[in-house]
Amino acid sequence: MSPPRSISGDQFKSVMQRFAASVNVITSVDGAVMNGMTATAVCSVSADPPSLLVIVNKSNRSHPVISRSGTFAVNVLSSDQEELAGHFAAKKPDPFADVDYRIGQTGCPLIRDADATLECAVVQETDFGTHTIFIGRIVTCEVASKSPLLYHAGRFCRLEDMALHYA
Repeated sequence: MSPPRSISGDQFKSVMQRFAASVNVITSVDGAVMNGMTATAVCSVSADPPSLLVIVNKSNRSHPVISRSGTFAVNVLSSDQEELAGHFAAKKPDPFADVDYRIGQTGCPLIRDADATLECAVVQETDFGTHTIFIGRIVTCEVASKSPLLYHAGRFCRLEDMALHYA
């Protein structure tokens, strides 16, 4: 029996856009180099020990920073931080020049007014295709209990918008 055929990358992306996901900025630091990247590829792994994973393209400049430092932070953006999602997706040369942040316990920048932040120590790296899966043990977290920014069907949206749209 031959293996099932694969779908195209475009088909995959089209279906993945149907997953409503929180919008996050993954921040990292290695010495004097700080970086941030917008991502929806974040997932819980285990409550014991508390851990999560992030998936980073090997060509993204955050990849070597996370790999070398062994730390990263997940900043769950609040619904009023859509501008920051675009800012960090734009890959600016000095990504924190105009961003309000503080330094966390791991040394990673934490974005102020985020809905939640989690700082992680990398416990495992797994390469798959063009990306690396970084599994991190959560060392600190904070929750602000704001409304999160979501991404669905190729656009940013808010919980309250989704409720109106699907009511």
